[in-house]
Amino acid sequence: MRTFYYSFMSFLCLMVSLKSLGLSREDSLSKYDKLDSSDIIVASFSYKTGEQELGQGVTLQVPKGFRLLDAAQSRRLVEGLWGNPDNPNTLGILLPARVSPIDKDFRGVVISFEPFGYLDEQEAGNINYNRLLREMKEELKNENILRRRNGGGEITSMDWAFPPYFDKGTRSLHWARILRFEGSTAPVLNYEVRLLGRRGSLCFTAIGKIGEGPKIRAQLDRVVTLARFTNGNSYADFNPRTDESARWTPRESFFSSRALSTESLLLGIRSTLSMLLVGLCMVLFIYLMQFYHHRRKSGYRKMIDFDERLN
Repeated sequence: MRTFYYSFMSFLCLMVSLKSLGLSREDSLSKYDKLDSSDIIVASFSYKTGEQELGQGVTLQVPKGFRLLDAAQSRRLVEGLWGNPDNPNTLGILLPARVSPIDKDFRGVVISFEPFGYLDEQEAGNINYNRLLREMKEELKNENILRRRNGGGEITSMDWAFPPYFDKGTRSLHWARILRFEGSTAPVLNYEVRLLGRRGSLCFTAIGKIGEGPKIRAQLDRVVTLARFTNGNSYADFNPRTDESARWTPRESFFSSRALSTESLLLGIRSTLSMLLVGLCMVLFIYLMQFYHHRRKSGYRKMIDFDERLN
């Protein structure tokens, strides 16, 4: 009898355990179902710390308190979740350790490489930034089309936050733009530092509020000191006989703030083909109308012709 009692109690405990496990599994599944696509993407991210190779002959010591997303994951974040135009030159993103990439007050650093060639120090000191800003605004028209397609906010205005300058000590360009987005009253500060190398520049971009300029600059200055070009890729490794030089002086055309992407190129081709198609349709319409009126006029003349023999 006692054996039967213990067996029955063990069976009851087993049933209760299985039921609780089933409830916890259903609860976890219901929580997963409530996540939207952005939460699922962010949950799939894996981060790196310590010294990392970014590609393009660049290494970075991830600063304490930060973590690094690699290039592929960074593009999913910047282009897929933030709605920015595609940029194949993205190398990674530095994120604060305790901040989610989709938090409203995100404070991270986007790292990219612009392969425009070697920029001489004298050229860097003679850049016409007013002309550069005008070209950025022209490029903004196409960029806003891509932003609209990706579901991102359009930029309605762009101005310098302070006069851009070239730091000879670190061989870096510093500029910050004030951006205003459609539907938002508060402007955004877009601060960028470009560290010059043998074949282009390593770009660090951070965003924040207008009054956070000094804080963002200090953050970027810290990150720049932790990045370096590997042997054969530094500014001093430039070979004038084999390497391409960039031209940013007022007499030359400027390199835009963002390299021409495949998506931008396809958009331009698509627009050109659309204009050609519209033009061909208009020409065909005019030809058909002329042909129709000519036939109608000929038929009318035949109807009113009379036989002169009747006279």
